[in-house]
Amino acid sequence: MKAFAVNPLDIARNEGITVIPSNHLDINGQIHKNPTSGEIIIEYDTNMHPNRQHFTLAHELGHYFLGHLNDGNVHFRDPAQNFNLDNYDPYETEANRFAANLLMPKEKIDFLLHEMKMSSIEEIAQALQVSPAAITYRLKNLGYIS
Repeated sequence: MKAFAVNPLDIARNEGITVIPSNHLDINGQIHKNPTSGEIIIEYDTNMHPNRQHFTLAHELGHYFLGHLNDGNVHFRDPAQNFNLDNYDPYETEANRFAANLLMPKEKIDFLLHEMKMSSIEEIAQALQVSPAAITYRLKNLGYIS
């Protein structure tokens, strides 16, 4: 089932983004743009569960693809509370939505539910390599569960 999961690390590398895993960050992740070279760098905490790492990388990619680094910002430092989908910072909220859509696209969820006949949260989460909490929120957001 790993073929179903989106790999945000591959996406970052294909975009030419430098990705630095770290086991000593005091935050989940960060992205910044070197003002001199223009190099984009993402750092993420490897002490987190691999599924959390996927979401963190996807979130940081959200900042990149949504143009947040071009809005006069050169650095987003993301402590754990920024990944709360109830966060009201517009940049963080947009990056969270981007990550959810990237890692858990509606089409893949529909396929897993209707074609693969998956019915448990854990099974769907495992197939998409996200946390049960993330897929539960996504299924609620899509109107599949209440």
